[in-house]
Amino acid sequence: MLQNQIQEQQKQLSDLEQQQMEKELDDYYAQLEEDRQKEEEAQAKADAEAEAQAEADRKAEEERLAEEEKKQQEEEEAQAKADEEEADASLEDEAQTESEAEQEEDTEALEEEEPAEQTVSQEQAIQLVRDQQGISEDSPLLVEYDHLDDSGNYIIHVYESVVDNEETGEGHTATQGWYQVSPSDGSITDVTVDGY
Repeated sequence: MLQNQIQEQQKQLSDLEQQQMEKELDDYYAQLEEDRQKEEEAQAKADAEAEAQAEADRKAEEERLAEEEKKQQEEEEAQAKADEEEADASLEDEAQTESEAEQEEDTEALEEEEPAEQTVSQEQAIQLVRDQQGISEDSPLLVEYDHLDDSGNYIIHVYESVVDNEETGEGHTATQGWYQVSPSDGSITDVTVDGY
């Protein structure tokens, strides 16, 4: 009988211990669940913050790129404007140069035209030299137009044809003088020393 009581008590004790153990396990699991939930909430919060930061960074990057693009566009427009102004200035310079060149050509043309306003012809220049030097038409001395000098004056050559060999007719010219005749007024200058 006593043994039965002891066994009963042991069983009750065992049940109590088991209940106690189960309660402790339940508390432990509840604590674990609570910790897990807290951790999930913290993770979710961190994820949300990270996403918000990433979005802010993306927006900031977009704004920076847009600002850079705007700045680059402004620089390109400024460069294009500068290039256009330079091209305009270059065109103006070319036009100015062309205008100056045309003026020079006009001046040169006028200068070239001046000899055309001659009052003395080549034939008259030859005759003037004949008259001045007293060379008649039947004189052995020859009076010929040679060329125009740099100033547009006639250069007249006065020479004698000397025959060295009667049989062959070979000979040479003996210059008597060179004369410069102005086509505008017919004035004569002896330029023999210049050795034309």
